[in-house]
Amino acid sequence: MSDGLRGTDWTRSEVQLCVANYFDLLEKQNANEPFIKAHVYRDLAQQTGRTASSIEFKFQNISAVLNEMGLDWLTGLAPLANFQKLLAETINEYEDRVRALATVSEPKGLEDLAGLFVESPPERAIGKTSIPEYMEKLVRKFDPVERDRKNRLLGEAGEEIALEYEKRCLHAIERHDLAKNVRWVSKIEGDGAGYDILSFDGRGEKKFIEVKTTIGSNTTPFFISRNEFDFSKRETERFRLFRVFDFRKSPRAFELQGPLENFVRLSTETFRADFRA
Repeated sequence: MSDGLRGTDWTRSEVQLCVANYFDLLEKQNANEPFIKAHVYRDLAQQTGRTASSIEFKFQNISAVLNEMGLDWLTGLAPLANFQKLLAETINEYEDRVRALATVSEPKGLEDLAGLFVESPPERAIGKTSIPEYMEKLVRKFDPVERDRKNRLLGEAGEEIALEYEKRCLHAIERHDLAKNVRWVSKIEGDGAGYDILSFDGRGEKKFIEVKTTIGSNTTPFFISRNEFDFSKRETERFRLFRVFDFRKSPRAFELQGPLENFVRLSTETFRADFRA
């Protein structure tokens, strides 16, 4: 089909149609139900007069908005920026579906820990990297930082992955003596230690691992408490932040070692209010 609409702005009804169909497919993906994207592109092309490739690009724009919101997106449709304000406004209209997609009530984790890929951390952005105000408001409305922080099931599932990963690494270098002493501190003693997992390097030196887990991408922001931050400053050489991401699709991870401010921009989002001096 030739795109007689090439160069024209997408209408609200066209964008709504694409967003609704994208959410349908994403729900199927999360439920492990089969679908063929090309068939959806073809059907939407017939309904809108756009080409199938234009529909695919619009789907990638939707992936870009969801990525900014710290949500997972359709596999094979990598985020494509430069989207219309109308697209963000339309996704905002689907509040119930967005919140449902953000919910991970029964995290599955990894059936086979060997499938966990630990990669290099993302590079810290240099210079001004602000997003449009309308997009910033949308992200704050569905705040991925607060969402992940409150989801204890998600957090525990990520910590369990990190625990088993550390044991596996130690067994791989035949330090079975150390592997049996890896401890899930936050599970045993609570959250007050400033880290979640006690592990060791190959020489037997302790590692203090704080785990942060998200269903979003590797650049999704995360919350770190004052206690965790202070501990990381005291134990700079032995502190590790283990970030698990893409949890619902195919969990991956990266590790930060050393001062956190070398890797991320730290900002104060909340304040403690006290009537005492």
